[in-house]
Amino acid sequence: MLTDHIGQIVLKNGIALNASRSLFTDAEFSALLSLIEVCHIVGRIAFPIFCFLLTEGFVHTRRPGIYLRNLMVFAVLSEPLYDLAFAGTLLDAGAQNVLFELSLGLLVLMVLQKGGTSPVLQAAITLAGAVLAFMLRLDGGYYGILLIVLFDRFRSRPGLKFPAAVLTMYLCGLDFSPVGFIDPYFLAAASALVWIAAYNGRRGRQIKYFFYAFYPAHLLLLSACASCIVHVLL
Repeated sequence: MLTDHIGQIVLKNGIALNASRSLFTDAEFSALLSLIEVCHIVGRIAFPIFCFLLTEGFVHTRRPGIYLRNLMVFAVLSEPLYDLAFAGTLLDAGAQNVLFELSLGLLVLMVLQKGGTSPVLQAAITLAGAVLAFMLRLDGGYYGILLIVLFDRFRSRPGLKFPAAVLTMYLCGLDFSPVGFIDPYFLAAASALVWIAAYNGRRGRQIKYFFYAFYPAHLLLLSACASCIVHVLL
């Protein structure tokens, strides 16, 4: 995530979109664009891990309502900073930050837990969450909701969890040709499953508020860096 945001907020929004072409040779500008793409690709590793950690947090928490409340509070606090970083304004409806996506994913898990074992009902709840994420333009969209649900439903069945995750990543990439399996963005996302597979199933140290605070803090810092760069270039 951090790498992806550095590429988008600082390198692209701060430099590439504001720098005079006279500041770069063609080769240097091309290298800058390549670096931005590399940042985006590397950043794809983080999102599946966030989805997985959300499901683990849901399993381990005794108070899912408070878990959801904390996510929503930091989602709301982060949104103006997210809009400022990506759209240059404090209010933009074009996209909503990933904490809203995780909040919706958690809400879907809570509804699934209360909704019984009917496969049809569970599929309908999952589909409703995925459609809502798409319509609200949440960062992660339907892809994130599907990953969250399958990580939860197949938690104790790695033989199904990992193939299902790979298939979801492939289908949500919307490239249904064999080339889709060697797309760098797909490979980066799929590589996150290596880290997920190494998880030992035990609850780690309680530093959740660090991660809650890190999200808006890093958006503010990167926005400030981009703003400084723009002032220098202009």
